[in-house]
Amino acid sequence: MICLLKKTCSTIILLGVLIFYDLPSFSQHHVTDPAMAPHHASHGMKGSSRLTLGLGHTHVSEGKVEGKKEWIVMPSWSLNYDYWLSDKWAVGVQTDLLLETFLIENNEDELIERKHPLSVVPVALYKAGKNLTLFGGIGAEFSKGQNLFTTRLGLEYGFHLPKNWEVGASMLWDGKWNYYNSWSLAFTVSRIWPGKSH
Repeated sequence: MICLLKKTCSTIILLGVLIFYDLPSFSQHHVTDPAMAPHHASHGMKGSSRLTLGLGHTHVSEGKVEGKKEWIVMPSWSLNYDYWLSDKWAVGVQTDLLLETFLIENNEDELIERKHPLSVVPVALYKAGKNLTLFGGIGAEFSKGQNLFTTRLGLEYGFHLPKNWEVGASMLWDGKWNYYNSWSLAFTVSRIWPGKSH
């Protein structure tokens, strides 16, 4: 348990450092140097599509293990698609698959089995800085026996690579309405298809 808490704290600190590192770019709404304008325009996201594959771990605080309430950690895959309406805003769909079966205990002490749950969440994304994107949405988690509504909030931090590739990390929180909460950390690889104007 102590090891898990140390890893969680380290992850939060790392993401915090990345966010604060990127803060100066929050206020840059336009390029004032004409010599930089063509370079800036060539990296715009408007009209682009992006497909992202992620490999991570999902943490659930309300897990039941041998009759005791415990934090459980499970491997997960994610596959996300988004379309950029402008350089700052996008809409998309995020899907996540947990690779294990587990038990959770809801607010009424009811035990529920979640067998390889699949989450499908439509989201809105906002590019808050050069590398930082915030997202949120409402969707559902599907599993044999019972489907649950979920609210999602998160952030991703990505680095552009040549030939329209991107690598990064994402952190998200899911609140399954009246049942349980989870948070996930994933490493991601994205492929970007630029809009026609690029």
